[in-house]
Amino acid sequence: MTHSVPLKMALLLASVFALSPLAVDMYLPVIPVIAGDFSAPVQDVAITVSLYILGISLGQFVGGPVSDYWGRRPVLFVGLAVFGLASLVLATAQSLEVFWVARLVQAVGGGFAAVVVPALIRDTTEGQAAAKLFALIALITIFAPAIAPALGTAVFHLSGWRMVFFALAAYAGVVLMLTWRGVESRPSTAAPAGGESLLHRYRYVLSHGTAMRYVLTQGLTFSVMMTFLVNSSLVYIEGYGVSETTFSALFAANIITMAMGNRINNHLLNRLSSAQILYGAIAIQLAACLLLVMITGFQPPLWVVVPVIMLSIGALGGVMGNTQACCLQFFPHHAGVASALMGSAQFLIGAIVSGISAQFHSEAFWPMSVTMLVASALAFTAVPSPSRFARQVALEGGAQ
Repeated sequence: MTHSVPLKMALLLASVFALSPLAVDMYLPVIPVIAGDFSAPVQDVAITVSLYILGISLGQFVGGPVSDYWGRRPVLFVGLAVFGLASLVLATAQSLEVFWVARLVQAVGGGFAAVVVPALIRDTTEGQAAAKLFALIALITIFAPAIAPALGTAVFHLSGWRMVFFALAAYAGVVLMLTWRGVESRPSTAAPAGGESLLHRYRYVLSHGTAMRYVLTQGLTFSVMMTFLVNSSLVYIEGYGVSETTFSALFAANIITMAMGNRINNHLLNRLSSAQILYGAIAIQLAACLLLVMITGFQPPLWVVVPVIMLSIGALGGVMGNTQACCLQFFPHHAGVASALMGSAQFLIGAIVSGISAQFHSEAFWPMSVTMLVASALAFTAVPSPSRFARQVALEGGAQ
């Protein structure tokens, strides 16, 4: 099963995947403004980044197996609708408590929509072809966080921070209409008629030791970026005193580096396996995080910090698509559950790790840098070696 997916479909799937990067990144530059409007500490608003990640984890955990039973389209459309409605509540919230709850509901809807994407890919392709498609969608999706902070800043200056969430609601509505027309009602490769319970299906996926190491690896490497996201406005705007416009430019630099890593990854996939590229990318991320910790104690200028952070985030260009391709290789008949577990674990781990870093109320960036290093080191320890992956695939009769 190596059917090619049309570019139009790839664009549609990428637009769905872009929901969460937009939801997280568009409001980052205005977090201090939102905090001031609610008369709350900046950290109390910044923690909604971790809250969103927690909610999307829950949404993916539930939405993946449901899509195996009910089909991909219904889960996708319900998720987009919930996301859009919650965005409207966020735009009109009058208290921080309502903001927190609506943020969680918005995230659950985003999780329902996002978990369908890797499942659809696994339904139609596998192996290196799947890795390349994941890389293509990741490249397209990368543009969302690249422009999101600048877009959020522009919207804020035009109409205030609430318009950011009105814009997210409008985006969800447009994507819903486009996917309604463009996403086919294609049956999944799963076979729910066999009588397997949801618990049995999750137990089956969880019992695969090699695949679970990829799940853990993806969550920990993603935590590196999430830790930066949660602390970025505190470090750059509050600590270094940069403007919202400069913050947006610095943020975009990280995404550009990730896009470059994605393109390098796509080129290397013609010669190397996804498992080999993944191993090297995590090693690069670990080296960058180690360097960041080493310079933390010297109170480095901004021009020293930014390139190191760019490298640590950019390494994800060689991580995310490859972890998904490697993990899903083992589950031709449980793609929805495997996608749900991988996505929910990624965001749950990211929420926990980044949330811990946000509890250190400091304008210094050592809580961020130390947390990033620990997450990256654990990921490098967890990731299976390329040879182990190849042996496991051969043992199970797969083909990478």
